[in-house]
Amino acid sequence: MITCPECGQQASDDAKFCDRCGQGLSKAAASASQSPARPTPLTAGTSLKGGIEIVGLTGQTSIENRYRARRIRDGRTESIALRERLGPQPSAESAEVVDEAPHPAAPEPPATRPEDANGPSAKTAELRPAVAQTNGTASPPQLHASSSQAGESASANASGEGIQSAVDFNADPGPASTVMAGAATNSSADEATEAAIAAIATEAQPNPETDDGAHADAAAPGGEDLGEVFGRVLALSQTINHPAFQRATEGFAENGRVYLVYADEELKGLRRGSGKMTETEAIAAAIQVCQAISFVHRRALRLNDICPESVAVAPDGRLKLTGLDYVSNDNELQGEPIFNDGYTAPEIYRGKKVDKRADIFSAGAILYTWLTGARIPSESWREEAGPVQFYPPHVVTPRLENAIRRAIAFGPADRWPTIDEFKAELIALGGTFRLRAAAMTDVGRVREHNEDAVLAVEYTRESLVDPAQSHLYVVADGMGGAEAGEIAAAIAVQTIRSYIETRLEGARGEVSNGAELLTSALEEANSRIIEYVASHPESRGTGSTGVCALLAPPDAAVAWVGDSRGYLMEGATLRQVTKDHSLVQRLIEIGQITAEEAHTHEHKNVITRSLGARQSGPAGAEAVSLKLKRGDKLMLCSDGLTAHVDDRQIHDILGRNPDPFDAARELIVAANAGGGTDNISVIVVYAS
Repeated sequence: MITCPECGQQASDDAKFCDRCGQGLSKAAASASQSPARPTPLTAGTSLKGGIEIVGLTGQTSIENRYRARRIRDGRTESIALRERLGPQPSAESAEVVDEAPHPAAPEPPATRPEDANGPSAKTAELRPAVAQTNGTASPPQLHASSSQAGESASANASGEGIQSAVDFNADPGPASTVMAGAATNSSADEATEAAIAAIATEAQPNPETDDGAHADAAAPGGEDLGEVFGRVLALSQTINHPAFQRATEGFAENGRVYLVYADEELKGLRRGSGKMTETEAIAAAIQVCQAISFVHRRALRLNDICPESVAVAPDGRLKLTGLDYVSNDNELQGEPIFNDGYTAPEIYRGKKVDKRADIFSAGAILYTWLTGARIPSESWREEAGPVQFYPPHVVTPRLENAIRRAIAFGPADRWPTIDEFKAELIALGGTFRLRAAAMTDVGRVREHNEDAVLAVEYTRESLVDPAQSHLYVVADGMGGAEAGEIAAAIAVQTIRSYIETRLEGARGEVSNGAELLTSALEEANSRIIEYVASHPESRGTGSTGVCALLAPPDAAVAWVGDSRGYLMEGATLRQVTKDHSLVQRLIEIGQITAEEAHTHEHKNVITRSLGARQSGPAGAEAVSLKLKRGDKLMLCSDGLTAHVDDRQIHDILGRNPDPFDAARELIVAANAGGGTDNISVIVVYAS
C-alpha cells in the first residue's frame, strides 16, 4: 500500500493518483515524504549572516519555512522576507554530521489545510523533493507542484479590492539574455545540466539531443550552493525583469540551510475566499495575468505552475505572480509532473509533449475560478471528462463563456493559439458597456395634470455571431393646457420610437449616425404634431419640447428642441451638452444677462423652438455626438427639474448615488422640495 503524502489516504501499490485529493503517487515520493523535508523553524531573534535577524514565522509548506526578517545595512534597518529550505544533501561518501537545527527552534504552527479539499484554493501537491541515491551521488530533486508564497500567508478572505484596469506590461524593459552575476552553475554538474540552466538564464533553446531536462544546482554570489530550485529561482528573478512577478533579490546558505531574500511586500491574496468576482473584476485580473504570461512566453519560457494561490495583489493594486519555481522552456520535461488539480493542463498530467498552451489552460482555469468560486473538476485528467458545465448554477456572458471554454480545451490544438490572442479577446470583452437606466416622471406640487412623457427602450441582440445593442431615451414636455399638452408629448414619444425602430430594423440594429437619426426623428415628430393640430382646430397652440438620446456604446448622440436638457457627468465633472432654445439663453449669448440672472428673469419660460409650434416647416432640432466611457452618467430632463435644481445640486446627487434609480428619485424629490411648480421628468443612465 502507498500512503498519499498530501492527505494520508491509503492506495494500492499500482495507483498513480490519490482518489481523495488527486495527488500523483509513487513509491519514491511516498518514501521521501516520510523523512523530514522541512527544517525546524527558527525562533524570533535568531541571527543569520549579513546582519539578518528573524522577526517571525509567516508560513510553511511541506519543505520550507517563510519568515519576516530585518537587516541592518549601512546604518539603516530594512524589512525583508525569507524562504528557507534544507540545503543540498552531501554525497554518501563525503557526508558529515550536520546540525539540522543549529538555532533555537520555534514551535511549529499546526498544519493547515483548506477546509474544502475540492475548493478553488486546494493544491493537491506541494514542492516535495524525492532524493534518490545513485552510486553515492544525490540526484536532482524530483519536483511536484509549488505553493505560493503570498497564497500561504495571505488571508483567505482578502478582498482583492483595488484591482486596476489592465496596464500594458508587454513593453520590453531591455535585453533579458544577460546571465546574472553569481548565478553560476555548480562545478559538479555535468555539461548537459549546465547547458540546461544556462538556457533558462539566457532564454536560449537548449539542444534537445543533449539536454535531458535536468537543471544544475545554482550557486549564490559567494559560491554557496543554493540547490536546484532556489538557484534557479534566483537566476530567473534577475532575468525576468517584470513588475508582475515577485522576484528574489539574493540568496545565501548557512548551517545546512539555504535562503532566498525578497522585498517585504504587503501582498494580499486576490481570491475572496470561496466567493465570486464580478465579470468586470475577473476579466481585469485575468488580463494582467495574461500580460505576465506573455512576457515570459516571448522569452521562450513557460511558467507551468499557475493557480489562484500564486496570484496576489500588491499595494499599488497590480497583480503579482509569486511562483518561479517551475519555469522552463518547451524542450524541458519535469522529472515528475506538476499537479494542481483544476489548474494544471491535461498534457502535463498525461506526460505528453508540453508547450506554452499549457499556460493558456491555467489562465483560463483561474478565470473560471474567479467567476464561479469553484475549480474545474479535473482530478487527474487521465482522460477527457467532457465539457465543463457553467449553467446551472453559474451565469456567465455567452461570449466570455466561449472564451474560457476555448482556453481550457482538453487538447492544446483546440485552445487559443497564443496567450496574446486570449488576452485580446478578454480586452474586447472588458470593453463591453453595460447600461443601467431609470426613467421617472412626477406631476409636481402645483399642476393637476402631468403633460410630460418619458420613454426608455433597449434594443439588444445577444449573439455570438452578430451582437448589437442600442438604447433610446426620450423626454417630452407637452404644452397647450388641458389635455392638449399631454397629447403632443405622447405623439412626440410615439413618433420618435417608431422612427428609430424602423431604421434600426433596416440596419440590423447598427447605428451609423445617431445624431442625424435623432434630429430626423424629432423633425418627424414635429410634422406629426402639426398634422394633428391641423385636423383638430380646437388644439391650436399645442406643442412639445423634447430631448432624446440614442446610445450604441461607446457611441452616443443627444438631440433636442426647446428647453428640455441633457447633461453628461464624466468623473467628477458635470456639463450640459444641450443648449436651450429659449429667450433667456439668447439674452445670455448676446451678453444682456448672466446665467445667474436667467434663473429669475421674467421671461425665463419663453422658448424659441418647439415641436408643432409652426404651421409648417422644420422645428430646428439640434444634436451632438458623444463618446461614452465606463463610469459616465447621462441625464435627460424637462425644465420642471432645472427650474428648482441647479447644476451644482445635480452634480452632487449624481455623484453620491451609485444606482440610477436612487439618483432619479432624489432629483425629483429635490425639485418638489424646491417648489415643484411644473411637471418633473428625468432619465438617468449609468455606463459601467
